[in-house]
Amino acid sequence: MIRFLSAVPTLLAMTLVIAVLMLWAPVSYAIPLTFVAPLSAANEVPPPVVVSQGTGFATVVLDPTAQTLQLNVTFSGLTSNDVAAHIHCCTPLGSNTGVATTVPAFPGFPLGVTSGSYQSVVFDLTQPLIYNPAFVTARGGLPQAEAALIAGIQNGQTYLNIHTMNFQGGEIRGQLFPAPAPASLVFLALALLGLGLRHHRMPAARR
Repeated sequence: MIRFLSAVPTLLAMTLVIAVLMLWAPVSYAIPLTFVAPLSAANEVPPPVVVSQGTGFATVVLDPTAQTLQLNVTFSGLTSNDVAAHIHCCTPLGSNTGVATTVPAFPGFPLGVTSGSYQSVVFDLTQPLIYNPAFVTARGGLPQAEAALIAGIQNGQTYLNIHTMNFQGGEIRGQLFPAPAPASLVFLALALLGLGLRHHRMPAARR
């Protein structure tokens, strides 16, 4: 028991060291970045007069080092069949801008439905497949378009929009922002501390 309690500070210290090393990891070993966006009609700009009850959720995994992008999108409750789905870039929250990714929709995205789910392949951002040609032209070329899209996602200046027959300008949308940081290291530290305290109190309880 005493040996276990004496080891708890060491385990906590190791947890903190791991956390620091993760933060200081070189860019070449960077962890992919995750961005999320709850999708709703309230996020459309301007908000529609007749508000749709449609909802959805988008997750975008961006790896700037590997230059890749992957999406996971779910949606339901649309008022009519969807006709387009893509990412717009680059503008702050509450404003509109042009389409950056493939038109009318991501490759393989379910169209002609009111609900569905989509998990994309891992897109290579150095290739034209994922881009709207107009976005590439406006940026002056593919490398510039890639840099703009990556920067836009990282800086909270992109939004995912699902367009439908009833709402040609977009029925549900959401601005992409970083997902909450993983709390696993914090949970590990708290678990170790709690376990140590529990064992520390056990002898007293047995008296």
